[in-house]
Amino acid sequence: MDSKSAIEKFKTNIENSKSYTLTGQMDIVSNEDVYSYDVVVDYLKDDYYKASLKNKDTNHEQIILKNKSGVYVITPSLNKSFKFQSEWPFNSSQAYILSSLLKDLENDSNVIFEEKDDKYLLSSTVNYPNNTNLLSQKITFNKDMVPELVQVLDRNGEENITFKISKVEFDNKINSDYFEIENMEISNNDESVSKLDEVVYPMYLPNGTKFKSEETVKTDSTERVILTFSGDKSFILIEEASKNPEDFEVTTTSGELVFYENVLGNLNDSSLNWSMDGKDYYLIGTNLTSEELLKVASSTSAVAIVK
Repeated sequence: MDSKSAIEKFKTNIENSKSYTLTGQMDIVSNEDVYSYDVVVDYLKDDYYKASLKNKDTNHEQIILKNKSGVYVITPSLNKSFKFQSEWPFNSSQAYILSSLLKDLENDSNVIFEEKDDKYLLSSTVNYPNNTNLLSQKITFNKDMVPELVQVLDRNGEENITFKISKVEFDNKINSDYFEIENMEISNNDESVSKLDEVVYPMYLPNGTKFKSEETVKTDSTERVILTFSGDKSFILIEEASKNPEDFEVTTTSGELVFYENVLGNLNDSSLNWSMDGKDYYLIGTNLTSEELLKVASSTSAVAIVK
């Protein structure tokens, strides 16, 4: 076995299967923090995908769904969804999508192949446009070329994303109806809150950026905090208690679907919005790059100052 035949065997496993369900745990390192997710991915040929990502610490679940009508990010506990016209999962490397792992291997002409302890190890470059610190990955396969472990490494060779795959079930019985937005199981848990018990501040600030002001705006139904940061890389961060609609709500958006560390959100040229743990966040920074917006957003969960 060499890299070429190994990749071909992996490709055959995917292409010969009409469907699969993959389960595992993904750990993402961010400075001193580690975010752990229970991951379940369902796939059906013709590009149907459903990826459930549940934060193990908070039980906050979000689902990325792709079907014939588009790509959705669903927050079951908030009874709402955003619809994207997105190329996900093909516009970036995805450690938890088999076809993405295959694409990375096929796109690298210098894949490193190793055989160790009845396992095959394949190392390749990766493509994370919104996280240029991630450069390579090592995928561990069993002898049947079914992946068991994905390790995504940064420019220092340190593991940033680790995805331990506990099970891959090929040709399981799922059909296209399973991927329709109307058939999503929406939780009755009310995660929304009427007031903000805590304000969360970003721990990452671009060079020269400083905290300027904090303003609280109250309405009859909710509370909103506006944090303003000044400097060459100025930005505004708005935090608002999520509203939980009675009926399932789908909002169409023109932004890009992004998953960066602990943030699964909607990225535009100069803004980012996302929901987490009963709160909606809006980050606006016209002088920030996409990666800076994502760095600020992902750093907001590090420390919370209780009012």
